[in-house]
Amino acid sequence: MDDKSSGVAPMAVALPVLACITVILDIPPLVWHFKHRNLAATSLVFWVVLSNILSTVNALIWSTDDVSNWWPGLVLCDIEVKLLLATTVGIPGGLACIMRNLALVLASEGSYLVPTRAQRRKRMAFDFFLSIGIPIYIMAIHYVVQPSRYYIFQIAGCLPSADDSWPTVILVWIWPSVLCLICAYYSVLVILRMRKYRQEFSAILSSSGSNLTKSRFKRLFFMTMTLIAIVLPVQFYVLYRNVSFPLIPYDWNAIHGPMWGDVIMVPTGGVVRFDLWIQIAVGFALFVFFGIGKEALNMYRDWLLRFGFGAIFPRLQPVSTRIPSTASTTKGFFSSRARIYFSKRLSTDTVTASFRTNSESIYPSTPSPRELQKSFPLLGTISEHESNARPEASNRARSITDDEKASPAASAPKPVPLFVRIIGSLHMPTALAHISLQRPPGSEV
Repeated sequence: MDDKSSGVAPMAVALPVLACITVILDIPPLVWHFKHRNLAATSLVFWVVLSNILSTVNALIWSTDDVSNWWPGLVLCDIEVKLLLATTVGIPGGLACIMRNLALVLASEGSYLVPTRAQRRKRMAFDFFLSIGIPIYIMAIHYVVQPSRYYIFQIAGCLPSADDSWPTVILVWIWPSVLCLICAYYSVLVILRMRKYRQEFSAILSSSGSNLTKSRFKRLFFMTMTLIAIVLPVQFYVLYRNVSFPLIPYDWNAIHGPMWGDVIMVPTGGVVRFDLWIQIAVGFALFVFFGIGKEALNMYRDWLLRFGFGAIFPRLQPVSTRIPSTASTTKGFFSSRARIYFSKRLSTDTVTASFRTNSESIYPSTPSPRELQKSFPLLGTISEHESNARPEASNRARSITDDEKASPAASAPKPVPLFVRIIGSLHMPTALAHISLQRPPGSEV
């Protein structure tokens, strides 16, 4: 062999690297949808991841054109060709399930607005049939039209073989295009219903019980529209190529004859089939729509915290569980103490000023005797009457005063009469505190 045939083609390096990166990027969306029991999205991501895993493995094993040194791929290729056929219908089947579920969510005129348990089971069974049931059917029915064990192409690796007869078109090749047409039908239906119920769009989503928000609904819709725009033309082109060959009559004995166990190896000169690049593009599109959303970012953070990266990057932890640094804690301590001190001083000054203002308004200055006489005319009458009393009364009062000096008990002030206390409390309670209600020394008892 020459150096060209024995060397590794550049595409044999680029393809597995890009496919492996796509697999790593699509694993978090796969885990997230599986955790939330979203069968349609889980099956879609699973088939895309599986197809890129197969591309990576095959490109690493059959990377050169040296057919003499190729491994025949026994058992491995027997499994791979069946899985590869399953991915051809699993990807459009998952897209059709997602678009159908979006259309049912917006079916406000029907009974799917708040689906019952039976309706949810029916929807789950339909999703299982499109995304998993039909792939299983394709893997099983392929044996009917399988003329040889499998093909092995450079870089592409294991590929299924099929007979050039009309049963092959009906049983195998037509199903990917049919599923793409189903997805396209539901896409048009979703567009019409979104336009019809654009005013009640948010209310329909919240009452549908589908756990879909407005942003998540639009993200699923645009993702499905983007992928179906890529997959639909490709599947129709593949169907056209498969039916373009002259069809021969079907013969079971000829197909499953002595040559059925042969492995056909085909060198390609480093050229890669275009559908392998389509699978990588679909994988990157899934990551763009599913892998950078808010839910995915929260899941990434939880994974990093679980592996202990929270101690290295404290910002990964939630805000409520972050431990502040020493400097910030000390600064907060002193600033809080200062705020408490000044707030206390401010509140004390405010209360003192308010007390003084209220004291001046409630407790006025001591009134003069003339003002007291104006406020209480009765007191003035009593004073004039007492000043004109008889001289005997003054003498008697003088003698009583001497007795009070002799006995301390007798010198105690006499209780204020009840009517005086009542009058004082009704007119001016603070002014009475400055009035001496004791009798003058010259008054009569």
